[in-house]
Amino acid sequence: MLTKFLYIFLLSNLSTIFIQAQDWKTYPYHQEGSDIYFPKDEGWHPNALMEWWYTNAHATGTITGNKYSIMLSYFYYPKFLFEGIRIFNILNDTRNQFYTQTLLCDYSNLALDHLNLKTIPSKSGEEGWITLQDSLGGLKPFEYKISAVSQFGSINMEYDAVKRPLMIAETGFLYQGTSGFSYYYSQTMLKLMGTLTLDGITEPITGIAWIDHQYGNLRSTIQDKYEWFSIQLSNNMDINIYYIFNTQNELPNASNHKTCGIYISDSEDTTISNYELTRLKYSFMPDSVTCYAQQWHFVWDNIDLIITTNQKYGEVLSPFRFFEGSTNITGTVDGAPVTGIGFAELLHRYENPKIEFNKVAGNGTSNGSINIAWTLLNPDEGRPIYYDLELSTDNGITFKPIVQGLTNTSFDWDSSGYGIESTSLLRVMGYSIDSTLKGNNIIAIGTDKKGAGIQSDFQLMQNYPNPFNLSTFIKFSLPKFGKINLSVYNSLGELVNVLANGEYESGVYESAFDAADLSSGIYFCVLRTNNVVLKQKMVLTK
Repeated sequence: MLTKFLYIFLLSNLSTIFIQAQDWKTYPYHQEGSDIYFPKDEGWHPNALMEWWYTNAHATGTITGNKYSIMLSYFYYPKFLFEGIRIFNILNDTRNQFYTQTLLCDYSNLALDHLNLKTIPSKSGEEGWITLQDSLGGLKPFEYKISAVSQFGSINMEYDAVKRPLMIAETGFLYQGTSGFSYYYSQTMLKLMGTLTLDGITEPITGIAWIDHQYGNLRSTIQDKYEWFSIQLSNNMDINIYYIFNTQNELPNASNHKTCGIYISDSEDTTISNYELTRLKYSFMPDSVTCYAQQWHFVWDNIDLIITTNQKYGEVLSPFRFFEGSTNITGTVDGAPVTGIGFAELLHRYENPKIEFNKVAGNGTSNGSINIAWTLLNPDEGRPIYYDLELSTDNGITFKPIVQGLTNTSFDWDSSGYGIESTSLLRVMGYSIDSTLKGNNIIAIGTDKKGAGIQSDFQLMQNYPNPFNLSTFIKFSLPKFGKINLSVYNSLGELVNVLANGEYESGVYESAFDAADLSSGIYFCVLRTNNVVLKQKMVLTK
């Protein structure tokens, strides 16, 4: 949670920063070497496939003393009968209460030569985000008025920038994700004054705000999913972090997937991509469907920071599910302690690990070595998994640890002294660094009649994914050569498809099930061999 001392420190330093920054606070303004011009590029770019104006703010109510976190974003993305979307959140950090509203909107005004955005979102009152004007009608450089109304409350705020804009990628243009690109700048510290209405109480607020403005081909960025952070430190340094996953949940070490803009001083900034961002904590949302990271370790050069969300459940459900919330920061810069405030916007979601054994073989005698291997079916580089192997000789009532904290997906086990029996069970446990995300797989093992070798059991694994749409994958294992039949039936017991039928060598097999022509419902996958029948329930949703 944001400390009172940090908040007072940042507010008290705004006037000093403002005095030092007067040489840039004028229109027109253009940072040498950049592709962005003010005030023109604060306005609307009709040729961009998507554009958004985004702000977050940390504020204090002068009547209640409550700490508030505010996020407001306007998207221009013509779709169906509407021109865009407005997302408006207020978090009462003091009471740990989160309010969110997403509305479709048309824009009654979008100026091309400066920022003048006006709209009346559906089921709401008039809203706007405009550049302020002086008494003669001239634009006030980098000063804005923002107002928004929702069923839970409203804001009426004025911003005054105290630092020059931060050009992301130094020029303000960058490639993002697999095929996206955008023009992008941030305004990293703005003095905030205004009023906030929440739960029927209207009070003056003061605080610090942040602005992001992007326009270009951004749809692919959203599809790839990302984690984004704004950071404002007590040493007056500001950081913008953008980390984009690809569709395989990988984190490519390339500038189009890793971007970090750092405001060092009024005369110095940099954009880097060779930083490290490690996730330390995760949390499922209240419905247990989605999970997001909640704490990160950021390291670059002499900067070492821990970023932690203030509210675990700040999830926006529309137009798609994502997390948005304030953060607090602790750490060091050049070895000196710093604290900070920030925001996190998280589109990337995490799953429990899905694990399957694919090899258990070796000598099962008292001094034998057994080779064990398994597969993580849903790898995610943002969620490293650690593994424990355990053995049960009492039909799963208790499990005895074999090895813990593995990072590889295989292990050569010296089974001496473990007393493996014909009905022993082997379990692999997979878990995230904080054990929030976890999964396991169990396989029956045992020695043959002569005690000469380890045997894995006949097994039909749960299909993956499940529930599924259009297609899914089914795995099964055979301990020895034999004739098998793998078939799918509907809920009435009617045969739908035969996936495998014949004689197979021992091993692990995978079969794809195409359900494109089937209706939603419950289906059963049945595996038969000799006198053994195994069944798994599958859920098809379209």
